[in-house]
Amino acid sequence: MQAAVVPAVNSSWQVKDVPQPQPGPNQVLVKMHASGICYTDVHQTLGHFPGPFPRILGHEPVGEIVALAPDVTTRKIGDRVGTAWIQSTCGRCEWCQRGRRMFCPYLKGTAVEAQGGHAEYMLMNAEATYLIPDKVSYEQAAPIFCAGYTVYSGLRWADPKPHERVAVLGIGGLGHLAVFNMRRPQVSKPSQFRIPPTKTR
Repeated sequence: MQAAVVPAVNSSWQVKDVPQPQPGPNQVLVKMHASGICYTDVHQTLGHFPGPFPRILGHEPVGEIVALAPDVTTRKIGDRVGTAWIQSTCGRCEWCQRGRRMFCPYLKGTAVEAQGGHAEYMLMNAEATYLIPDKVSYEQAAPIFCAGYTVYSGLRWADPKPHERVAVLGIGGLGHLAVFNMRRPQVSKPSQFRIPPTKTR
C-alpha cells in the first residue's frame, strides 16, 4: 500500500510503498476514505512527541472496514468507522481506574505508537472505533475525531449545568465545535467574547 511516511525527525513527508498491515487480535483493517490534517502533525514531524521514526501520521482517520480479526464481534465488514487519539490503554493503572485514560503510561496513541491514517489502509483496535452515520460524509467526520473529540471531552469533564455559562475563547477549529455542542437544549449557553483588533497585535 502507499502511505505518507515521515522518515526522520524534521524531514519532509514522502509517499512510499509500505507493507499492508493485517488485523491481529481485537483489530479491524480500515480502507481510508479521509484522514484529516491537524497542527499536531507538524509537532509530530518535528519530534515534539516521543516515539520512533519512521512514522505514518494521521490521527483523524475514517474509512470502511475491509477485514477483521476472528475475535471481533462488535464490528463487521462494510462498517463506516473512525477512531480518535487513544487506541488502547492498560485498564489497570490509577489513571485508567479513575477514567483518565489519556494519562495511562501504557497508552498506545493513533499515529504515535500505532500507525496513523495517512495511508491507504490502517489498523484500528475494534473497541477504539466509532460508527459513522450514513448521512455524514467521510470528509465531515474526519475532523470530529480530533477537534470534535477534544471539545466534547472538555465539556464532558466540566459537566456544565443548564443554568451555568461556559466561555469559549477563540472560535476557530475547536471553538466553533464547542459552541455547536453547547447549542443542544440540555447544555449551558455559551458565552462568546470579541477581542478588539488593537489587542490582537
